[in-house]
Amino acid sequence: MSFPVERLPSSSKGDEIASLMRFEIISGRLKKGDVVSENSLAKTYHASRSPAREALRILQAEGLLRLERLGAVVVGLTEKDMEEINDVRFLIESFVMKECAKNANDSLYAYLRYTLENMRISAINNDFVEFSIQDITFHEAIIEASNHKRILHVWKGIKNIVVTALLIATEKRMMERDQIDNLIKKHSDIIDAMKDGDAQKIEDALKIHFVDTRKTVFESIFTNQSMTE
Repeated sequence: MSFPVERLPSSSKGDEIASLMRFEIISGRLKKGDVVSENSLAKTYHASRSPAREALRILQAEGLLRLERLGAVVVGLTEKDMEEINDVRFLIESFVMKECAKNANDSLYAYLRYTLENMRISAINNDFVEFSIQDITFHEAIIEASNHKRILHVWKGIKNIVVTALLIATEKRMMERDQIDNLIKKHSDIIDAMKDGDAQKIEDALKIHFVDTRKTVFESIFTNQSMTE
């Protein structure tokens, strides 16, 4: 499996290279300490040095590598890194869900139900890429509906790593249909809690979902990384 750049919104060549490299790093194919250069990236991805340089800067900003005089050194993604990303996600998503619940936005709930239906269709078709895209769309729709500029900025800073980790984990989940059905139900429970407007129910529903997702992501990523060492 490689990162499905063709299934995501149009982006620059630098973004595409960054997406492919990010997947290589998080999946463990590129290991901590590996060195890559602009020239090697340009050759591998059939690009000029400019987008290769852009990709390296993007990944440095995400903390996945560091730029040195002789090239870019892979830093990788540790379990602590992923824990911190999960903490940030829970903090911002629990907040925006509670804020959106106060406004009783029927159009938002209708859109969230629509994404759930797309997730079900993707599961039937065993399309883990589309399932992952719809999963992210669900969460991002709530964040955007909060109309909170600073939270949206924080989300964009971690989104690419979250998407990549989710793709790896969802491919594994697709092997067990019960897990997928359970995941869809947890998203439905979040909608129900938001419609009830009960802050504690929202937090509980999100926490249950995150605990389950954390388990699958950690098993998929860090078990896979250890196998490639």
